[in-house]
Amino acid sequence: MTTLQSILNTLDELAPLRMAESWDNVGLLVGDRSREVHRVLCCLTVTDATLDEAIGSEADLMVSHHPIPFKPVSRITADSTTGTLLLRAIEHRIAIYSPHTAWDNSELGINAQLAKQIGLQNVRPLAPFAADMRAPLDTGTGRCGILPTETSIESLQNTLVKSIPHCQFRHTHSIQRGVQKVGIVCGSGGSLLGLAIKAGCDAMLTGEATYHQCLEAEANNVALLLVGHFASESFAMTALAAHLSRLHPEVSSMASQREYSLF
Repeated sequence: MTTLQSILNTLDELAPLRMAESWDNVGLLVGDRSREVHRVLCCLTVTDATLDEAIGSEADLMVSHHPIPFKPVSRITADSTTGTLLLRAIEHRIAIYSPHTAWDNSELGINAQLAKQIGLQNVRPLAPFAADMRAPLDTGTGRCGILPTETSIESLQNTLVKSIPHCQFRHTHSIQRGVQKVGIVCGSGGSLLGLAIKAGCDAMLTGEATYHQCLEAEANNVALLLVGHFASESFAMTALAAHLSRLHPEVSSMASQREYSLF
């Protein structure tokens, strides 16, 4: 018998919750740790579509990158989208777990995977964790590293489009601009542009950024490479499902297919 707690222990090994950002809402958000788990659905976000998929596949657990609820709620009713989704999950006895920024930041996580895909070397966090945290010294928020040789934005675009499903590449600066030191923050990473500037990066790879963040990047001569929020993270939930399948072969773990069909 595989309990929910057993799966949670494995998830915490892959993406230790202590690596999450302080503002985040990670871990088990809905569920009974003592219940048996036979099927797991990994997705980027709990939506009507992914929840329908979980119900249809008789999943016992949804591992959703984005947490629901994200902010504290004082009531769970069908008067809100969050309440409606939580009620449906509870009615169907589906647990919900979110690794979010713990999975972003971990050694096997999203930013590390992106760094590997573009061939960065000497990879380090953009912002290392405090020394007193029980985490390896080379972990922290985001990643930065060096490309073996100076590479054009166009060449990085070709690499990313081939390696990341649903990549919608946009960029600041000329497509022929040469870059070598690259910072990475998946998702809405534009807000952390300052970390890339401080680290002396030539470019920063992220999911999305605002107009004003793009202007700030241009002013500081840091090229922003934008692949889309969904594209910058969703591929890693497929990887997480594969990890669970390997570590818990007795449990059926799969990545959402309905979610990909929406993009």
